[in-house]
Amino acid sequence: MKRKIALLLAVILIATLLPVQALAASGDKLIALTFDDGPAGSNTRTLLDGLRARGAHCTFFLCGYKVERYPEMIKQMWLDGHQIASHTYDHPQLSSLTDAQIRDQLAKTDSLLDDALGFGLDYMLRPPYGDYNDRVLKAANVPSFFWSMDTYDWKSLNADSVYNEFIKQARDGSIVLLHDSHMTSVTAALRAVDTLQARGYEFVTLSEMFYRRGITLENGHIYFNAYPGSYGTADRISAPVVTNENNDSGKQITISGDSRGAVYYTVNGETPNPKNSTLYTGPFTVSGTTTVKAVSVLQWNGLKSDVTTEQVKYTPAPTPKISFDNGVISISCASENAAVYYTCDGSAPDRSSELYGESFAAEKGTTYKARAYAPGYDPSPVSMLTYSHEGHLFTDIAVDDWCYETVDKAVSAGIFKGVTETEFAPNTPFTRAMLVTVLYRMAGEPETEGMEEPFTDIPENYWCYDALVWAYNNGIINGYDDNTFRPKNYISRQALCAMLARYMRYEGKDLSGIESGLIEDYRDAKSVSAGFVSDVDILCTLGIVRGYDDGTLRPMNGATRAQAATMIMRMLDAMDTIPDVQAEDEEQVIPREAL
Repeated sequence: MKRKIALLLAVILIATLLPVQALAASGDKLIALTFDDGPAGSNTRTLLDGLRARGAHCTFFLCGYKVERYPEMIKQMWLDGHQIASHTYDHPQLSSLTDAQIRDQLAKTDSLLDDALGFGLDYMLRPPYGDYNDRVLKAANVPSFFWSMDTYDWKSLNADSVYNEFIKQARDGSIVLLHDSHMTSVTAALRAVDTLQARGYEFVTLSEMFYRRGITLENGHIYFNAYPGSYGTADRISAPVVTNENNDSGKQITISGDSRGAVYYTVNGETPNPKNSTLYTGPFTVSGTTTVKAVSVLQWNGLKSDVTTEQVKYTPAPTPKISFDNGVISISCASENAAVYYTCDGSAPDRSSELYGESFAAEKGTTYKARAYAPGYDPSPVSMLTYSHEGHLFTDIAVDDWCYETVDKAVSAGIFKGVTETEFAPNTPFTRAMLVTVLYRMAGEPETEGMEEPFTDIPENYWCYDALVWAYNNGIINGYDDNTFRPKNYISRQALCAMLARYMRYEGKDLSGIESGLIEDYRDAKSVSAGFVSDVDILCTLGIVRGYDDGTLRPMNGATRAQAATMIMRMLDAMDTIPDVQAEDEEQVIPREAL
């Protein structure tokens, strides 16, 4: 096998010395620096630091078993703009493996790389030992890479020798083979980068070099260099430009990127990646001091621009306060020089809206919004107050919100209470404790003295202790196997269905015969746990639970306070149509409309 590899290398060397096409029209000189067999602990850390300081990028061909040791390095490589590629899991000679074994080597390594990064990418291959044939390339089914420059760093283990070979062989379009498992190679590589950058060379990833040379990489093929030809060299991928300007809602952000790719951005200070970023489609507005990061992407792995970071400073005027007292609306602002504009139709106010001068009479079923403008400040955030049809005040629910009517009725009925006097927290996850409290109120808060106290994590002074005891003793809730209730846990949609069905039975409603199989109409019906199927189907049939627009139920998802309030109010309406349980000797008739 060694003789076979030696002959192969000789053939490759001869091929690389043959005449090539004319130099690139643009004159750009590119080199693809590649490192095999890593990551390699402190050596790789030193290499990453050195490349970052020099603005140089490379491609790392990584072994899966080493990725398992140093997963954090993989993320740093990608964040630094390097290309991540596969060198198989444990460095076998691929020609000695079956096709299935080759695919397993790559799939196992790809999975480890995805886990280390936190998102999935496509990974190219360098066959270990440079050992490949047509069958190997076909089985791998990804672009594969050999090299045109071998410094024999693994053999000499001498930094000066490796550096001299590097400089002697360096050529526009070369692929350089090195190993970061040797510190001598790291030292030599960084020294060579300094020398060649001074001579006008640019160190790029493999994907970038081949793209800029107009070479399309194909699965099942292997590549040795990207020497310049008559087609020239494309410009590097330019980083986006982020600009901002004031508008009435905050700062309008505009991003212009390289026209050859798409722009992705974040507004939370994180570097954009395939999982956390948003595709830029047009200007957007932020309403506070924000760190915008943007990148132009042709491919997320090895073919993207540098990241642009823009600190958008936003100094808003004080937020005006809308107050309600004895049927009168008043608006105040902490800034004496502020001009406050307001609306009564739920729209966001601007300078064309009504200028506030003095208090005025409130009208039920109205959402008031206000914004302040003050010299030297950006426009303030919008404040809101809704005076509901039932006479309640909400600062987080507008009249035109989808949940407004049911929340208003639920609060009026005393079933739900806000988290403060004016906040309902509609988007807050609904917990197990919240549910038993609501059901207990609906039942009229019956006496619990003498009932069993089953849960080890609920002291007698717990805020919903009586509700928990009542719900357990009436078969509405169950605890966990360790006798805990875990009141702060979020409740799933399917568990919420089960508890509502149990409550209806507690109230004496006969749910037998209501199941219709309607649950089967949902695309994810099979994901409902076996013990919940019947109750979920009953609530679907009664219209208490309705699916999402995409035809799913999402039974394991949690529910928000607004969603729970809506389901419970629907349940109360449905209960009026459901007959009570009849004595055994009485004929039971279920109204057709209940089905």
